[in-house]
Amino acid sequence: MPARITLVRHAETAANAAGRWQGATDTQFSDRGRDQLQRLAARLQGSPPDLVVTSDLGRAASTAAALGHPFTPDPRWREPNVGEWEGLTFDEIRRRNPEQLAALMDGRDVALGGGERLSDVAARLDAAFGAVVAQVGDEGSALVVSHGLALLTLVAAVLGTPRPAPLRLMANTGVTSFSVNSIGPQLVRYNDTSHLTEHPSAREGETTVVLVRHGETAANVEQRWQGHTDWPLTADGEEQAGQVGLELPELDAVYSSPLLRARQTALAIADHHDLPIREDDRLKEIGFGAWENLTRAEIEAADGAGFARLLAGEDVVRGVTGETFTGVRRRMTEAIESIVARHRGGTVAVVTHGGASRAYLTGVLGIPFADRNRLRSLDNTAFGRIVYGSRGPTLVSWNAQPHLDVDRGRQFEAKAQ
Repeated sequence: MPARITLVRHAETAANAAGRWQGATDTQFSDRGRDQLQRLAARLQGSPPDLVVTSDLGRAASTAAALGHPFTPDPRWREPNVGEWEGLTFDEIRRRNPEQLAALMDGRDVALGGGERLSDVAARLDAAFGAVVAQVGDEGSALVVSHGLALLTLVAAVLGTPRPAPLRLMANTGVTSFSVNSIGPQLVRYNDTSHLTEHPSAREGETTVVLVRHGETAANVEQRWQGHTDWPLTADGEEQAGQVGLELPELDAVYSSPLLRARQTALAIADHHDLPIREDDRLKEIGFGAWENLTRAEIEAADGAGFARLLAGEDVVRGVTGETFTGVRRRMTEAIESIVARHRGGTVAVVTHGGASRAYLTGVLGIPFADRNRLRSLDNTAFGRIVYGSRGPTLVSWNAQPHLDVDRGRQFEAKAQ
């Protein structure tokens, strides 16, 4: 069993509510922040983690204390030193230091307000993350409470995304989790706010894509590679599809892969939102050719040489007549960009598949094929949010599943593993 590392951003403070960069300065929790703390504590109740670590800054330590577990402060988990930007709003920084802010937004490794460089922040956080993984061991669990920019920088470093990272800052009390085994860390979920009442908001002019994986099929239960084969939903899958629509924001359109399991899921979502389904063949799962409907063991037995090439890092055509991962990434990207162009400023649901959605998101994040396993696929009817703005696509959240988690997602992250 892999190690499980859960990362949480502290609850909202007065400075957060005012849109001010805090750095090392602490302010009191807002009323909203106190409500977030209660909801977070309810969500994470249950089996305690083996280790709880927090930044030594007050707002992170107070968040950890509210969860009721003993914790160890570690200054390596601090928010970056933002120098003279401390206490300023984004607009104030833009007026005072437009060139430095523009350089930061373009991905250059500038010192934040004359303080830390993000490369140095990434190095100290990566070391802190490695220390936590080493301390909990192969099957342990840890909870880390830190800060928005610190956690965004760490996640980007672990995934190997280019700067500026195409990641939205985690929400206050947002939950991100990694699974870590001998191969390395894998992002299981990002910025999951299922315990909060509001949906993540898009900025003016942004288009939101809610990427939903279809409900459970018998092939999923048997761990068969479905590909383009039409498997219907199981009874549990139908129930999942009926519930996921209740958790999605107000939608302007619902798009679906034409495969049966996706169409059944999309229909349940569309019915709830009183919308038609629009099918797009480019949203289909990866075609696995001769490997379709086989388990991994059966694939290895039938085509050991081909499967060995895949495991060695070669993006082979699956099952001789199927598709490559990067080919699916291209068609998925084309499909979603065309959907975004038709719904500027709106919110659309795109119902697709585990492999296809992961292929698309690795493209958004700039993760090469060889490192694709740094990102976990969506669970059945779990969803992610990607917003398209002036700088292109940005990941807001990944693998949220409030309708699947016991008691609306309030058990500790062990369930997600």
